[in-house]
This record gives sequence, C-alpha cells and structure tokens, in this order.
Amino acid sequence: MAARPGTATPKSAATREKIMAAATSLMAERGSADFQMAEVSARCGMSKGSLYYYFSDRAELVRAVLDRAVDDLVASVERIVSTAPSAADSIAGLLDALAEATRPGGPLMLAVAGAGAGSAPVEGPRLARIVDVLEAQIERAKAEGLVRPEVNARLAAAAVAGAFLVFERVDVRA
Repeated sequence: MAARPGTATPKSAATREKIMAAATSLMAERGSADFQMAEVSARCGMSKGSLYYYFSDRAELVRAVLDRAVDDLVASVERIVSTAPSAADSIAGLLDALAEATRPGGPLMLAVAGAGAGSAPVEGPRLARIVDVLEAQIERAKAEGLVRPEVNARLAAAAVAGAFLVFERVDVRA
C-alpha cells in the first residue's frame, strides 16, 4: 500500500506505525477489527483530524495492518528458507511461521476478518510468494527423497498455505 501524500518522512512513518500499533492493540483486545477511529486517536494522543490525515477511514487502517502482517510473514518465510539446512527443516519452519501468523487473535487473522467481503482479496503477489517458496521446498524435499516424486508440488503448496488461511490452528503434535 502506498503511503498517503505527505507521509513519506521518517516522522510521518513513525506516526503511521504508532497508529497501526494502536489499531492492532484494539483488535487484539476485542478479538475483532471492530473499533472506532476515535478510540485509535485517543490511544495515540492525537486528534481525529490528524488520524484521518494518515488513514482516510477504518478500512484503510485495517488494510494497512493486514499488509504489514503479510509483509512480516513473507519476510519470515524467506528468512527461514535461506537458513534451513534441509527441506525437512525448511518445511517445518514454514509451517510454524504460517501457524504463528494465522493464529486466532493474531494481527493477520484479525485484519483478514476486519477487511470484510468488500475489500481486496487477501491473496495477492506477497501471499503467492509464500506458495512459490513452499512449492520450491516441496520440490527440494522430492530431490532429498522425503516426498514422493509424483506429488504436484504447486497443488500441495497451495493446499497447505490455503488451509492456514481457512482453518483455525490445530495442534497436531498433541
């Protein structure tokens, strides 16, 4: 998401982060993206007019929280893959990152819920990047003999990533 006009300075970026942190905190406390902009402005110690300079409405603010959560997830996934010594370690790390990012009550899931049906879809180039990375790790696992050669890596990667966005986290290690 592009910054609104006049918000490109370090001070403006810090103010946007402060606003997003306040909104994320309200979302976590309530378990939903149901908050008023007045509550965010009060929490930030700024006027509603100042708040609206940075975010035109609640939907734009929720979308910014969602975008940041997705960006954080993509960065985490890429970091895991770059340091994993094996496909098994990489896939396990990816699954842990997806589970953490999509935990009930987490910023990503709250923002997804708050974005609503009328907003842009969650799937986009960044989330597609996660599927791409997971697909590559499944192909790596095939080469290491951990996955059957006939498995469609793209389909498996999309199914795994999609499951995290559709279902609540289930602890299969119990």
